[in-house]
Amino acid sequence: MFDPSLITGTLINYYTTCKREAWLYSRKISADQWDENILMGKALADIKEEQLQQFPFSNLKFDKIGKQRGHYLVTEYKKSMKNPDAAKMQLLFYMWQLKNALKLKEINGKVISGKKVVYVEGNEENMVSIEALIDEVSDFLNTPKSPPFEENRFCKNCGYRDYCL
Repeated sequence: MFDPSLITGTLINYYTTCKREAWLYSRKISADQWDENILMGKALADIKEEQLQQFPFSNLKFDKIGKQRGHYLVTEYKKSMKNPDAAKMQLLFYMWQLKNALKLKEINGKVISGKKVVYVEGNEENMVSIEALIDEVSDFLNTPKSPPFEENRFCKNCGYRDYCL
């Protein structure tokens, strides 16, 4: 039985991108650590850690939180914005966690990748949307068998591709 408290932003991102990737990740099956994209992501994370103060909260680890115009603003940096929906849902998951745990009235966020910025409002509609996604992910991860491989546009650069092809 998968414990819903173990859901992370990365897991939400993977689920939004590829359910099979999320299932493998949830079972602590590691992606190819020598994959070029994984190595680049690690290098960028190391650079970010020197320049940013990561804000760990519970089992979450996001890049930045601050106050802007009287409300909290969570910022997440990405090496690419190939899947803006996944990045948005990951950020929304962080915002939802913070809003509920800290009883915040207002929280917003943004995802930054190069010159691209995606703003995410912490409105009621988005909070209901992420709650539904969390329930969906939790139910999905309780399945004992991985879902079948379904090729999508992200497969070419996926660190888990050896488990699928």
